[in-house]
Amino acid sequence: MDVCIKGSAEDVRLGDIDEICHEIGRILLPTDGSAPSVAATEYAVMLAKTFGASVKAIYVDTGLEALEYPEEVMDEDVYEGVHASVKGLVLAKTMCERNGVSCEVEVVQGGVAKRIVHVAEEWKADMIVVGDTGRTGLKRIALGSVAETVVKGAPVPVLVVKAE
Repeated sequence: MDVCIKGSAEDVRLGDIDEICHEIGRILLPTDGSAPSVAATEYAVMLAKTFGASVKAIYVDTGLEALEYPEEVMDEDVYEGVHASVKGLVLAKTMCERNGVSCEVEVVQGGVAKRIVHVAEEWKADMIVVGDTGRTGLKRIALGSVAETVVKGAPVPVLVVKAE
């Protein structure tokens, strides 16, 4: 991704402004199945469909839960008995498929914010779309601790989506 213009408004000359040169080809979507992450899923799919991008939906397993893998969830009956975090991945995959968006899903292990940033770097994401709070129960006044840490540590733009 090339950055066309750098600096503050007072440093930019109007003659330097040309076509926008940012491309969005890969959108990383961390999800845990919470309402904010489902809202983020909708935004990620909308953006991917608009820009012709692909989505990589991940759930970061901290090792505290035994999870089924998204590939094992084949129909509505199985879906009803699946952990909410895996449901988030299944929702992302299904939403992408129904909107003609390329999507891969993955369960990764480790510390949540650190792994999100690592996967973004490793996968060469152009953008991260994340919900404002999640299932951790550690909510802050304005922004969830994971979302805040991702915003601070991410090498790419982060869109934080509020659930209504």
